[in-house]
Amino acid sequence: MQSRFSHSNHKGFNGVRTVLACVLASVLAAPVATAGDFVDTRLSFVFSDDNLLSGPGESLVNSPEIDFGARKGVFYPFENLNSQDNGDETLTHLVLYKEMPGFIDNLTTDAAFVARLGVLTEPENGFSAGDIKLRDAGSYLRARYSFTDTEKDDKGHTKDSARQLEFTFFPTNADRFRAGYTYDLSWGGNKIFTQQKSQFATPGMRLRFDWDGFYLLAGAKSTRQLILTEDKTDVANRELGAFWGGIFGLGYIGGMFGIEANGAIFDAGHNPKQGVQGKKVVSGGISARLSAFSDGFKPESSIDYRLYRNNDDAFEASNYFLRKPSNYDHFTWRASIEGNWLTQVLGDSDKIGSTKRIDALAGAFRADMYVGKLAINVDLVYRDLYFILFNVPGLDPYMTLPGGSSSEGEVLAAIKGEYWFESTNLLPSIQFGIQKPASYRGRISETLNASELTGGMQTVAVMDSSTIIAFPSGHKPEVVYSVKLALRWDLSDMMSLIGQINYNYDRNQLGRRKDTVDYTAEYYMRDPHVLGLGIFAQARF
Repeated sequence: MQSRFSHSNHKGFNGVRTVLACVLASVLAAPVATAGDFVDTRLSFVFSDDNLLSGPGESLVNSPEIDFGARKGVFYPFENLNSQDNGDETLTHLVLYKEMPGFIDNLTTDAAFVARLGVLTEPENGFSAGDIKLRDAGSYLRARYSFTDTEKDDKGHTKDSARQLEFTFFPTNADRFRAGYTYDLSWGGNKIFTQQKSQFATPGMRLRFDWDGFYLLAGAKSTRQLILTEDKTDVANRELGAFWGGIFGLGYIGGMFGIEANGAIFDAGHNPKQGVQGKKVVSGGISARLSAFSDGFKPESSIDYRLYRNNDDAFEASNYFLRKPSNYDHFTWRASIEGNWLTQVLGDSDKIGSTKRIDALAGAFRADMYVGKLAINVDLVYRDLYFILFNVPGLDPYMTLPGGSSSEGEVLAAIKGEYWFESTNLLPSIQFGIQKPASYRGRISETLNASELTGGMQTVAVMDSSTIIAFPSGHKPEVVYSVKLALRWDLSDMMSLIGQINYNYDRNQLGRRKDTVDYTAEYYMRDPHVLGLGIFAQARF
């Protein structure tokens, strides 16, 4: 009988199984390993439907009927802005951590092997649903010199000093070293290199100096990509070259305010497009943030920037489902405003053989307020089209938008309120949000829907860098209005049950039907009402 698995997939599965077996064996064999070596673990059971009013095949973005399993449609674009994950994933992080004092007084050396093990809910890159995808999640080596006496925390680890010099080395993955502040607006990660489809590592290093709230940092990262030259017959086109990027920053955080700025410049790769092949894609920019906060608070930092150690402090303040509610004795708050200006050199769509520098802009206002057991969160985010597509780069990859076209940026706004009923461990919440999608109106040189979208002027909505929705003639993207009701019931400090109902008034819903004349796919605007349901059981430890 012929196997139902392809030979390549079978080899891939055996390879992953072998790697996992080796990792687990090393954990069990290592005398320093403890139960805490697996940290930031999230187990999520999901029962959901992203649209109870739509069945399979009725919408452009397919909506399966209600079933068990995670799906993206139960989360809004303005949720989890400060993390790479939605929060309903099933995954864990293996962290093998070691700290030792240096031979110099007040010098501390530490290192961590950090691996992310994620259980896939659908096939991905040769994996099958249910397989575990393993990757490095920011392993590092670090040396810290404190200009004052060192202190220990309750886990026995040396605390970071208010006056210290720190060297951090990322052997394979420097993605945690980025420019920008809110994660969804951050940039300069590994994907800024144009050929990150190749599987080469992106190692890097960082130097940071802290002195009583002031800090300076500088660092670099590099990767290897195929060299492209203007001569297509050049043998160098089949060779690998080194490509570099540098990140720098400074700031002050103290008292009740913070002011910070960082920036970067990257030799991101070479343009592969005909006419401009071999031209350098240079990317860079500057980000800044101004923060204010009440006593005892600091500006929010994404969990995806932090260096993991094998204790709980890596995710205590993260914004996932099991963030422990708080009861503040007095009004407590924090707010920040940030801006990002990026620039990039792409092929000029209007001048064959020429390149052009484009600008990309994004900004955000974020605020958290706490009164007793009541928490209120406000977010306002703007991203222009070039910013959303910065890592692609461009709508027509590696090219600028053509002259005569027009584009509008994305605007997100949300307000969320939740109240903690401590006696019953209930946490009800309500969230209102709006999204004005980014859009483009102009010539489309590359489309996926040749039946309706060939030639002429076309309007598309760009929901994110991988989701582009083309509209039938006479239609344009409209503002989306959303509301979500949720109720969380904590069964313990590690496990909760969460139920939520989300409603969208979305006039951008496209449907498909068969044309009765030529039997091709015909697109039309569906009913704008979208009703979603989600029930989650989640444990975090």
